[in-house]
Amino acid sequence: MNLLPNKYVERTKSRTRSSRVAVLVMLALGTIVAFATHSRIAVNTASKRLTIGQARANAAIELEVDATSLKQDKDDLNAFIKQYKAEEVVFEMGHLLSTITNLLPESLTLEELALDVVESSNGKGISGRMAGFAKSDEVIAEVVTSLQEREPFSAVRMDFSKSRTVREQQARGFKISFFIDLKQRWTVSNQFAIVEDN
Repeated sequence: MNLLPNKYVERTKSRTRSSRVAVLVMLALGTIVAFATHSRIAVNTASKRLTIGQARANAAIELEVDATSLKQDKDDLNAFIKQYKAEEVVFEMGHLLSTITNLLPESLTLEELALDVVESSNGKGISGRMAGFAKSDEVIAEVVTSLQEREPFSAVRMDFSKSRTVREQQARGFKISFFIDLKQRWTVSNQFAIVEDN
């Protein structure tokens, strides 16, 4: 038997209901916080996995690019070797270099020597050029004359001769061009390339 007035009974019931609602709200908030925390951890984990996946994908792309580049280099090298083996070597290049070296006087300094195999209207040949400097134009002219008078050189010409300073001294810079016909056969005599009579 409850002797309390009705208003106190209702107030007690109201407090009980409010406590239950508060507990339910607290439980709901806790659940939401736990879910949000779990979601944040899941998002962070997914982000890390995505970053790792992107890094691995980039590494795979770089490896593929490197592999493609290496394959291209290998193909280029194989093409060069194939072309080199197909070329008819009519004399050793060292003999030609010896010939040129022996024609140059000590008062001339060679800075560039280029020998390129070319196809011309006269057939396959070597287009050569050399550049450097000498004490005077007379020295350069002597080299041009020596090349013009010696086989296998042909079409020898001095492209230019100009003044320049070397180690604070006046000199003459030059460039000389020439052509060598590869249809002819060569031998070497006293380290000079000479034409063989057929």
